[in-house]
Amino acid sequence: ANIVRRDDNLHPEGEFQKRPDGTWAPGERASVVKRDDNLRPEGEFHKRPDQTWAPGERANIVRRDDNLHPEGEFQKRPDGTWAPGERANVIKRDDNLRPEGDFHKRPDQTWAPGERANIVRRDDNLHPEGEFQKRPDGKWAPGERANVIKRDDNLRPEGEFHKRPDQTWAPGERANIVRRDDNLQPEGEFQKRPDGTWAPGERASVVKRDDNLRPEGDFHKRPDQTWAPGERANIVRRDDNLHPEGEFQKRPDGKWAPGERANVIKRDDNLRPEGEFHKRPDQTWAPGERANIVRRDDNLQPEGEFQKRPDGTWAPGER
Repeated sequence: ANIVRRDDNLHPEGEFQKRPDGTWAPGERASVVKRDDNLRPEGEFHKRPDQTWAPGERANIVRRDDNLHPEGEFQKRPDGTWAPGERANVIKRDDNLRPEGDFHKRPDQTWAPGERANIVRRDDNLHPEGEFQKRPDGKWAPGERANVIKRDDNLRPEGEFHKRPDQTWAPGERANIVRRDDNLQPEGEFQKRPDGTWAPGERASVVKRDDNLRPEGDFHKRPDQTWAPGERANIVRRDDNLHPEGEFQKRPDGKWAPGERANVIKRDDNLRPEGEFHKRPDQTWAPGERANIVRRDDNLQPEGEFQKRPDGTWAPGER
């Protein structure tokens, strides 16, 4: 269906209210008042009380005796013959679904692109009236900057620093390694795998059905149509009714100079090492004791003859 665009019956009437005229000026900035500091340290500072430091005590390692001992004989696995399970035969049913008759083809129909509505551009009925308000003239100047005042440092270290108490260092004791005797020994004979012939399973024959779907008739091609670009609206450039008036305010002329830099004062270092440094106590090093390697006798010996693979001719499976 065609697109119907109705006419616009809403039109502005009368004049638009303009912003009231008024002068603009920046607000006043309060003066910065810096109060004098009436908090001053008096008397001496309390030092940390002296106290000795020592490592905590470590509890002795106590190893309890093992009171769990195996008694009696271990139960063996019951004797039983092993055989592989039976495999069901593969049965392939006949296919009783067959296509009958002709296939329904898609009905023939023509294809065409949809209609596109025409572009309608309305006239602009909003026009600026009167003059634009300019920014009021005013001088600009940077704010005042307070002077930098550096106070003297009245915190100085007094007295001597507490050193760490002297103490000797020694490695901890290591418990002896106890190796228990092995009380698990195999008894009786191991069950052998039962004798059985091996043969590969049967492979079902591959049946390829004939293809009964064949294309019939001609394929429908897309209808031929000519292509052309759409119409492009003309570009209308409106005149610019905004023009600068008067002169632009320049930055006030002023000399620039870097600020004053405080003098660098390097204090004398009153921290100096006193006495001798404690070295690590001398001690001899030796590798730990290594347990002797005990190799047990092997009580597993093969008995009888090994089963060989059954003789059989080899041929590829049926395909």
